[in-house]
Amino acid sequence: RAFHRMDDIIKELAMVEKLTSNNTFVYKELTSFFKVFTKTIEITMINADKITSQISNFKLKADTAMLSVALKNLIDNAIKFSPNKHATIKANKHRIDVISEGEYLKYDLEYYTEPFSQEEKRSDGFGLGLYIVKTIANLHDYKLIYSRNKGKNTFTILID
Repeated sequence: RAFHRMDDIIKELAMVEKLTSNNTFVYKELTSFFKVFTKTIEITMINADKITSQISNFKLKADTAMLSVALKNLIDNAIKFSPNKHATIKANKHRIDVISEGEYLKYDLEYYTEPFSQEEKRSDGFGLGLYIVKTIANLHDYKLIYSRNKGKNTFTILID
């Protein structure tokens, strides 16, 4: 277990290093959201019954691999912190929403998008997920926002 955890730490730190280096190349191509979503589901390695999707297949200019990592992190967080361990993804050409039940954020989103930020220290995360999401969104000229409505948390990537 310790080796698996160390491997996870190394992978996340490598991703952070890659994203924050001045040599980061974002390979934006005109792609379909369905392609990005399929890649995301592939890398999350979770059961399909943990996700409900309401997506339209639209074209966007994005680095498929990077955007898939960002969505993976949002989905992982949604499932991890939701009492029912479920996430809903809604997407259209203007926005991608990842919605889940759960406690509201105690701090502003900016707090959680700093590296290694967590409300309390946990053994199942490193506080890098939202930092990675925000960095990828910024590299695409997208914006990450958070909202809460009727007991549900929504993390949104604004595309335009």
